[in-house]
Amino acid sequence: MNDSLGLDEFPVFVSEAFGYLPFPWQEAYLRAIAVGADWPDLDVPTALGKTSLIDIWVFLLAWQAAQGSVRTIPLRLFFAVDRRLVVDQAHEHAERLADVLRQAEPGSVCGRVAAALAQLGGGDEPLSVVRMRGGVDWASRWLRSPAQPAVVVSTVDQYGSRLLFRGYHTTPRMRPIDAALTGFDALLALDEAHLSQALLTTARDCAAYQATATDPQFAARALKVVSLSATADNSDRPRLGVGPQDRAHPVAGRRLHANRRVTLLDVSVWAKTSTEAFAHGAIASVDALLPVIERPVVAVVANTIASARAAFQALSTRDDLDVLLLTGRCRDGERTNLVDGPLAELLNGVDPSRSRPLVVVATQTIEVGLDVSVAGMCIEAAAWDAVLQRLGRLDRTGDLALAPAVLLRTHAPDDARTIPVYGEAAARTWDWLASHTLVLDQPGTTEELQRAMASGLLLNPSTLPELRAGIDLSTLTAPSPRIPVVHRTVLDSWARTDPAPVPDQVPAPFLHGLDTSPADVQVLWRADVAWEDGTLPPWEVWAARLAQTPPHPGETVAVPVHRLRRFLARQAEADACGDLEGAPDPEEAPAKRSPAMPRLLPALRWDGPGDWAPALTPGDVRPGCTIVLPAAVGGHDAFGWTGISGSAVVPDLGDFSLGQALAATRLDAEVIASLTGRDEQTAKMRSLLGGAIGRLQMGDEEGPATVVVRDLLTAIIELLPTDFPEPTGADRFTQCLLGRLVLLRGGVAQWDLSASARSRVGHVVIGAASDDPRLVLVPPRVPSGLLECIPGVGDEEADSSSLTRPVALAQHGKAVGARAADFAQRVGLPHLAITATEIAGQAHDCGKQHPRFQTMLCGGDALLAESLPEPLAKSGMDPADLAGRRTAARLAGWSSGLRHEALSAAAVERWLGNEPEMTTGLDAKLIVHLVAAHHGRGRPLLPPIADPGPVEVECTMPDGQQVTVNSVAMGVDWDGPDRFAALMDRYGPWGTAMLESIVRLADMSISEEGS
Repeated sequence: MNDSLGLDEFPVFVSEAFGYLPFPWQEAYLRAIAVGADWPDLDVPTALGKTSLIDIWVFLLAWQAAQGSVRTIPLRLFFAVDRRLVVDQAHEHAERLADVLRQAEPGSVCGRVAAALAQLGGGDEPLSVVRMRGGVDWASRWLRSPAQPAVVVSTVDQYGSRLLFRGYHTTPRMRPIDAALTGFDALLALDEAHLSQALLTTARDCAAYQATATDPQFAARALKVVSLSATADNSDRPRLGVGPQDRAHPVAGRRLHANRRVTLLDVSVWAKTSTEAFAHGAIASVDALLPVIERPVVAVVANTIASARAAFQALSTRDDLDVLLLTGRCRDGERTNLVDGPLAELLNGVDPSRSRPLVVVATQTIEVGLDVSVAGMCIEAAAWDAVLQRLGRLDRTGDLALAPAVLLRTHAPDDARTIPVYGEAAARTWDWLASHTLVLDQPGTTEELQRAMASGLLLNPSTLPELRAGIDLSTLTAPSPRIPVVHRTVLDSWARTDPAPVPDQVPAPFLHGLDTSPADVQVLWRADVAWEDGTLPPWEVWAARLAQTPPHPGETVAVPVHRLRRFLARQAEADACGDLEGAPDPEEAPAKRSPAMPRLLPALRWDGPGDWAPALTPGDVRPGCTIVLPAAVGGHDAFGWTGISGSAVVPDLGDFSLGQALAATRLDAEVIASLTGRDEQTAKMRSLLGGAIGRLQMGDEEGPATVVVRDLLTAIIELLPTDFPEPTGADRFTQCLLGRLVLLRGGVAQWDLSASARSRVGHVVIGAASDDPRLVLVPPRVPSGLLECIPGVGDEEADSSSLTRPVALAQHGKAVGARAADFAQRVGLPHLAITATEIAGQAHDCGKQHPRFQTMLCGGDALLAESLPEPLAKSGMDPADLAGRRTAARLAGWSSGLRHEALSAAAVERWLGNEPEMTTGLDAKLIVHLVAAHHGRGRPLLPPIADPGPVEVECTMPDGQQVTVNSVAMGVDWDGPDRFAALMDRYGPWGTAMLESIVRLADMSISEEGS
């Protein structure tokens, strides 16, 4: 079979995958990259398929791999956007392509692409797709191999913070891996890059620093950056856009010449506030649009959540319309309900014959990532670039004879600086457009507005060049943020991830500019945290319950820190924010009050078990933190963040992590009521729970735990309604709860009060409070019939040495070394670097030969440790049994904070001093560092914890030599900082991190496989 690929097969590839042919500009771009162009920026209008960059990258990567030539196409593509998205169709596009490749027929073009990618990655998966944004669950190890081809769809914050070694909501030990995957051998495609100038500048600065690595092969793998924007920046980088062939193309040409007509309507004096004025203007615009449009779908786009909600509420009172609200500040559960429910029709195409028109009220979230086409539009006046983005959703296909839009001015002409989000740029854009077309301003002008629509200002890609001639567009857009320079000293401090410098430079100004707000706060709601207004909550009880079922990203929503402070202080305008990441928010925090006089709504700042604090003052709500609120305080509904306290109980999604059918589940009356919207059943639920707990505590042989739990689950299931709820109703998560309870009842064979979390038996945890009956059901981690895979084995734990069965040290070292070499070879590193990672992988755990560490691996049994035929790498203890592991460490005398990798590094350094033949020509500093840093520490210092009882330890090296080293070497490694600095110079910050990641990911994957 011929597995080769030709560039001329790209159209067939696209056709097989998606059923259509690429536009001319897409083929031109593919060929430009193939002959050596350095990823020119793309100047392509909306609706011309910028997302196809994913297809271009995939095909080029496979084409180059099939040729067998030196690879220059990056292994990973990051598609980033500076918006809060309801639907991320770039992610859906990538997922669809990945599915096509998985199922492609061998020998077809897609089949050959899939085979080339799978061969490149060394696994069965041709293409991985990851969605990385706040509020969505993704694994902390979002790629298991550094060689895996992957498309990662991300927000600016999530990508940028990882690139700068300070990933939001990640642990310090995982930051080097995240930085390596985002900044080395990667391509960043920044969608609508004119909205993200700060990240664009910062990413290019980072790429330039990596390109200064003294090893040319690591310098060549620096990050590639491509800007995707119809609004050209002022850089001198080469750009590629649409050409004559696209304008003449039967599909592209129609989209470029869409008959979008814009009419201006000044409603600033129609109401006292701009929010109310927008609602009135939206009603008038919809009334004028409906008789004119050719399809029954209209979009109403606001600048803030407050204005969007005001328009939504006003339009929802009418029985002649179906109204849908879209905001980006929304939990993933509600987002999924919308996408699978009322939004599905919009995504798939509105039925022209539907009985009632569909009106979609949205914020900036509609501007990017949502490939929908509406027949009419009402827009709140905004900056020029935002207006263009919104118009891009109007008749995207160019099929309509007329596509009218109404632009509303809601602010008074003399207060332009106070316009939310866009400020004076919105006012200047209005004035400029008003100079080209008629402005209407009188209430009750529906008929006049209809007549004006046909002759409104024509705005499409073909008319824009002439319209913009002689105009300084910079005056019509928000001022470019002041972007700080990435100095080498700042970059060096970021690269020092453990221990991090104090004070530490926050990444936010480098991602959004100096004039922007701090990072958002992740907010979540729990129904089982007690609270009475006017009293201080029992914080210790809150923390204990959160520790039982820790927060997960899928139950959170990102809220600007100032707006959350206003919400907690019960002040107005907590919803006056837009859906732009890092947008300026001039609001000051409310004045601090004494903790003795609490005025804030109850809130707990949660950083992990044992790391929490009550938020008693506004200053306690810090940028980037996670805040837990009682479900009863409100603030979120079926459409997202409301900013209004006490509006309704927020469903508690703490047990529903995306992608987990079975997970720890709280049987709590308040939690169940929040999910079903039926608080009248609370007393009955409490009675059922109390009875079940009584039976469990009695230990009656007639009713063992399994029977009691199944009886309880059956009783609760029978109380729940079986009808499918409305996606936006208070009972919208009833089916989720019902499905979970049914699965717990039928999918777990046995329940026990003392079961291990990793056994095949489910664990029943009884609540401590006698007056608040509750149970937590912890299912077996591996349902019956599934193979066991051990996720995230101990990279964050003290020794990462537990597996469900013992593993010999020599076996583990050889396996890790071989896997690291395979990873390095597939990534395309030079031979000497491949060998260095292999040797480091073989030797990384040699320090575990310390006698007391071996005793710890034997559960604290020194006699058993002495009788072992060979040293262990993994103990066979349950990784989830932290108490058992601590007990073993105490019995063995293995002090808290001691690091086995410190002893491993000392032994390897002594061995290298003997100049073993197998290391000839290798970078000795690199090998020592890879061993020292294989748990994410030692960048540049390992913890300065000395062994209180030093002993001589004999370590076996990769060539079989025995090296004796005293464990006193586990103290401070004074050579660590200089060694780290030398590696940064030679391999670059991201190249060094990639070398570490190869060894660490190899170690993790081998540990998960049980070797």
